[in-house]
Amino acid sequence: MNKPENISKLAIEIKSSGAKKVLLQLPEGLKFDAADILSELKKHDIDAIVSGGATYGACDIKDKEAKQAGCDLLVHVGHNKFYKDFDTEVPVVYFPWSVDMDFDNADFSVIAEKRIGLVTSIQHAGSLGSLKKMLEDSGKEAVIGGQILGCSCAAADKIDERVDAFLFAGSGDFNSLALKTEKPIYILNTEKEIVEKLDKTQFEKRRYASIFNAQNAKTFAVLLSTKKGQKNLMGNANDIVEYLKRRDKKAFIIVMDDVTDNDLKGLKVDAFVNTACPRLMDDTWSKPFINANDIEKVFEE
Repeated sequence: MNKPENISKLAIEIKSSGAKKVLLQLPEGLKFDAADILSELKKHDIDAIVSGGATYGACDIKDKEAKQAGCDLLVHVGHNKFYKDFDTEVPVVYFPWSVDMDFDNADFSVIAEKRIGLVTSIQHAGSLGSLKKMLEDSGKEAVIGGQILGCSCAAADKIDERVDAFLFAGSGDFNSLALKTEKPIYILNTEKEIVEKLDKTQFEKRRYASIFNAQNAKTFAVLLSTKKGQKNLMGNANDIVEYLKRRDKKAFIIVMDDVTDNDLKGLKVDAFVNTACPRLMDDTWSKPFINANDIEKVFEE
């Protein structure tokens, strides 16, 4: 779907809500078009402003900012509703912003396996049927899984036993790194129209290096995010603090919105335990950084 079609559908969605003033929360890839989007919405008599903050996913809702700005509706563009429910300061409309994939020039010969599971981000979900047909025309068997997130891959898990490999359609490896399968994973880069095999080697090396280096840590900072989709993790954070104390470690909880290494550098700690987005582990950290589900590995003999 092209930009004008998306904006028209967005305008209809907003008008049907009856909102008088809306805050648009745009992903980074759409901020370039923010002026055009606002201009077109104005033609529909929609009073809209744009959030300038980063948007990390449907778990990251700027509802408080919307209320403070006098808006009676938040339009979260680029994602569908998060898989966990949470209360918001103002009503939220989720608008996925569909993007048709162009993969006519993609070469699927790099995929050696026969049965291929298809997964993608929400923007490209509508194109999986066309991708399935193209793979089948090339002699493969294709099974549509659907949308996956960097923190949830239920759509892939449900078809894992029916496929020999997975193909993620989209840009980057943020979502595909979340796949827990032992089967090969390929990425169809929708910007370059190339198919590449995902190499998890560097990711796993960094993960186990952090676990190993955390074994010598005496003081841990347990990281807790205030983002709407993650704020219910306090119980998990408390359990980890108690777990560490039982092993004669010092531990305390740090509450943040955006979890960044720069904001954590001033802490006198030896390692971080992350209870927020598991994909934060993909970033670069100045001290050992481990996800909550790896905490027991730190103490394995």
